[in-house]
Amino acid sequence: MPESRYEVLALFTGAMIGASLAIMSTGALMPFFKSAFHLDQAQLGWLLSIQFVGSVAMTSVAGLLTDRFGDKAIVRWSGVLMGVSLVAASLVASFSWLLVCLLVYGIGYAAVTPAGSHAIIFFFKKADRGIAMGIRQCGVPIAGVLGSLLLPAIALRYDYRAALAAAGILTFVASTIASQFYREPSELEGERVSLRTMLDEMVQIARESRLILLTLTSMVLIAGQLVLIGFLTLTLVHRAGYSLSLALALFTLSQVTAIFGRLSWGWLSDHLFAGSRALPLAVVCILAAAIALAFGSITAGTPPLWVAFLAAALGFTAEGWLGVSVIGFAEIGGEEHSGSALGVGLTWTLLAAFVTPALFGAVAQVYGFDVAWRCLALLQILGVVPALLASRAVAPRAST
Repeated sequence: MPESRYEVLALFTGAMIGASLAIMSTGALMPFFKSAFHLDQAQLGWLLSIQFVGSVAMTSVAGLLTDRFGDKAIVRWSGVLMGVSLVAASLVASFSWLLVCLLVYGIGYAAVTPAGSHAIIFFFKKADRGIAMGIRQCGVPIAGVLGSLLLPAIALRYDYRAALAAAGILTFVASTIASQFYREPSELEGERVSLRTMLDEMVQIARESRLILLTLTSMVLIAGQLVLIGFLTLTLVHRAGYSLSLALALFTLSQVTAIFGRLSWGWLSDHLFAGSRALPLAVVCILAAAIALAFGSITAGTPPLWVAFLAAALGFTAEGWLGVSVIGFAEIGGEEHSGSALGVGLTWTLLAAFVTPALFGAVAQVYGFDVAWRCLALLQILGVVPALLASRAVAPRAST
């Protein structure tokens, strides 16, 4: 047994930071890809979308494999797959092969959240799981901050190939450290049953009303997160007339507050909401809707301090909620089937993440950013309904 549950948490958080460096830094590396391959805007969009395609296709499978083989093995081999694919991406000379390598990276990235969730459920009591998962999920925005500083600097000094290779090596090292030092309890080494039995159990979990309702709210909220990642900077440049450097600084601010958001919403879920995972998500939907509505009203005359506050608030809410949703999925599945429950819930959530940028961009292209943000606000409000419906079921019946 590990000496401390916090040792386990540190190992899996480190693995998540390493694995997320590439995907969270894709936007920062776009200018280098554009220059190297002479890409248009649509082709640049595929560099991010293709990574989500891989994750959407394999998240359910990754959850199933985690239940079957345990966290330790999946963290190790997914890290190998991601590391090798990123290094390979640094070696290819064509845009098509670059997309293939990023697709493979996305397939490996599908295992990042399911692998490790068994350990959180096992080592932390229900009263502490929200904050524990919030800490682990902080790995994503931390990777966004670190990657946006480190990888573009490497690309400037050398080129994008060196940046991709560095991301691949760091991903491999972080995953290897986590799998090497994690002393997996025998109870979590995987369920040695037939594949058909596990598939049947996954289908049964997928029909669980609690999981369906929580997934619907998560699909709504992930739309807000992807709009933040993809369009906050563009909105500030085109609507407020900000310079690119100032807009990027405000985006970095949103990522910093997202770290605090993931910690805060996890703690609030444990203590203020007495272990409910659905009620805090309903609150996030309301707050995100209000902030999105305010973003739709930004113009060149909007006070800069107000814009900075909105950017910070958007990061805190629209990107801060994910840990609560993840622990909710895992608790529905329990210690034995948390991977399968996460696989099902995250597959649909990531599908919404894949679709959102294209839809938001199309609305902004035809009607303007103001209308697009107001449509997002309406969508966020709709997420309150399934969250409230789930609130009575998720908390009382979650694993203790």
